[in-house]
Amino acid sequence: MDGVPVGRRGAESVRRVGRVLVTEVPMKGAIAVLRAQLPASMAVCRQALEASGGDLQQAHAWVVRQLVDEYRHRTGVDAAEAAIDLQAAGHDVERAIVHWRRRNPLPPPRPFAALEKGCPLAAELASLDAGVCRFAHVIPGAQGTYELRLITHAARFTETTHGFDYDYAMQDAQTRVERRFVTGVPALTLLLQEYAIDEAMLCGIDAFDSCLLHSPIEAYL
Repeated sequence: MDGVPVGRRGAESVRRVGRVLVTEVPMKGAIAVLRAQLPASMAVCRQALEASGGDLQQAHAWVVRQLVDEYRHRTGVDAAEAAIDLQAAGHDVERAIVHWRRRNPLPPPRPFAALEKGCPLAAELASLDAGVCRFAHVIPGAQGTYELRLITHAARFTETTHGFDYDYAMQDAQTRVERRFVTGVPALTLLLQEYAIDEAMLCGIDAFDSCLLHSPIEAYL
């Protein structure tokens, strides 16, 4: 008869389900056993044990399925790949996701998307004089406004050499800073087109060694 107790062994009980003997342990102890095997919360382990009728082996499989589903939801991989990745990470979802992101790095945001998030960008412009550098510096402002600074300065005024002495660059006779202001990305796009600058030319200011891109020059403007 199904579910008939057939004996006890320490704190465990054994019952017969059909022709199979199933080992059961008290709920608190069973949760501890599951958590020692899998990085799952107490709530998930309890649900697994309740769903499996206290069978540890079935509860273990139930928890693994939940972890696989969570990993698939967060990464979009198929079930087979998720099972392999989780197995390699000891069924730790967060660790598996770290490994997955290393294999699948996110592409950098498009320049205009970065601007909309408040990240200043710049582009280097062509110069007829090898001793002079020209930059377009795009600075996001409040409420969708953007400032475009067209900066020209002697090539010697780099961030490396004049990062703390950018005032010398601002006072130099060759330095020019033109400022334009627009509101909204469409208006910014048209403004950049006036200077033959397209979105693909823009990148983070760390790509350029110019003290006037990296310094707070507003007081001189």
